[in-house]
Amino acid sequence: MATDADAGIKADALPVDLLLVALLGLWHLAAVQGYAGQSSMQAVLGLGAVLVAPGYALVSLLFPRRSSEAGLFEDREGRISPGERFVLSVGVSVCLVPLVGLGLVLLSFGATTSLFQLSIGVTTVLLVFVAAGRRLEVPPAERFSPLRWVINARSRASLRPSGGVRALPVLLVLGLLVSGTGIGYAAMSADRGEQFTEFALVSESDSGELVASEYPSQIPLGSSATVQVTIGNHEGRDLDYTVVVIAQRIENGTVLSTARLDRFSTRVTAGETIERPHEMTPSLVGENVRVSYLLYRGEAPVGANPRPENAYRRTHIWVNITSG
Repeated sequence: MATDADAGIKADALPVDLLLVALLGLWHLAAVQGYAGQSSMQAVLGLGAVLVAPGYALVSLLFPRRSSEAGLFEDREGRISPGERFVLSVGVSVCLVPLVGLGLVLLSFGATTSLFQLSIGVTTVLLVFVAAGRRLEVPPAERFSPLRWVINARSRASLRPSGGVRALPVLLVLGLLVSGTGIGYAAMSADRGEQFTEFALVSESDSGELVASEYPSQIPLGSSATVQVTIGNHEGRDLDYTVVVIAQRIENGTVLSTARLDRFSTRVTAGETIERPHEMTPSLVGENVRVSYLLYRGEAPVGANPRPENAYRRTHIWVNITSG
């Protein structure tokens, strides 16, 4: 603990601001893994985690000392004021976040949304730990403390006559906020249009390869045919899927009868593609029976029968079912 003679307060050795930034980075990591829901407040936290947190951590690492009594952009002693600290945090984040994505590409990891967001969170937390260690090496009287700055600022405000706010720093802060918010939102939603689940049926060709063709076209009633169900999770988080298999006899575009053949569930991790063999045993006799595979995220609907119209993804094949 170190006493601040100007304000008559004590500056905690614990870097509270860095602790809050670290918590924001950890929350970002949890959100990327799907442990946080969706709300407007969490969207604001997400922007802060991308737009301010990584830059603030790096600026704190580079400038662990408190500023002099000079105002915004007036300190000529190689230190920065709290105002400059905030402005630089936004500006550095605007530069640092794209560099993280570029690093992923250069390292051949790929710049998927989940990996990009995960890298931002990890970078923030690591920078916070290094910055905290560097700040604690500074003598307490010279160490930057947000608590000390807030109380000193209130003391100076009560002694100084009110004056106009200079336009240049304010415009600079607003400009960085506007541009940074746009970049931060883009970073949070990058590749969002590419988030999808791949769902398909494949069969084994004569050469042993899995191809999206050569499906069984005729099955005797009571017999089975095997197809491979492919599920590729590109949603950015681990998901549970349910597959429902139905057979429908259709005439002139009208569904005459429907039979549920099977139902199974599986969990697919983010970025993983699984292939699961499935034996279908149609129970409807007729020509051009449509066997549909319906994919649902989570559980299949309880209040309504699974059908192609309410499936998240669907695919089908046409099969002739003979009576013997």
